[in-house]
Amino acid sequence: MESQSNPGFDGTQGAANQARTVAASSSSPVRLPGYVLRGIAIVLTFISAIVMGVAKQDITWIVQSDSTTTSSYNASIKSIYSAAYVYFIVANVLVFVYTLISLLITLANRFGSPSMELPLNVADLLMVVLLFSSNGAAIAIDIVAEHGQSRFGWDKFCYAVHKFCGHVTASIVLSMIASLAYAVLVMITMVGLHKRYQ
Repeated sequence: MESQSNPGFDGTQGAANQARTVAASSSSPVRLPGYVLRGIAIVLTFISAIVMGVAKQDITWIVQSDSTTTSSYNASIKSIYSAAYVYFIVANVLVFVYTLISLLITLANRFGSPSMELPLNVADLLMVVLLFSSNGAAIAIDIVAEHGQSRFGWDKFCYAVHKFCGHVTASIVLSMIASLAYAVLVMITMVGLHKRYQ
């Protein structure tokens, strides 16, 4: 007469499979918001990097040396002239590439083992840190461009390059929204893991 018990020692294999199934089903409500938030981050970091990368404006400076003599100088201001803006572009491109790859991994692994979850969660947290740090660096330069810093002798210049500063500000806003989307993603994942292993 055949035994009706699950395979393995005392049914432990079946219990493990059942626990895995319960864990997968309990994390399924987390998956859809995760896909949406990763999609938002992909779009926003891509647009943000492009907008900041192409931010430039040609300007003409008119300098009056004395009461009768004036000189004009043509100049061009670009985002790549600032190390903080270059860091911002590189960070957003890295987050874009990582998010695209991680979205493909999570889609491919949605019915697989949860062993990929912890590495992805740690990497997601690193992306949050990277985005917020690059946004902070870009915001600092943007504030100086808008208001100047008289104590260091740095003049404001956004009054002369409205188009350039507008592109920079729009890019920072988009990247900040992507940062918040990633922060929400990390929080949702942590809550899901806490509920699973409670």
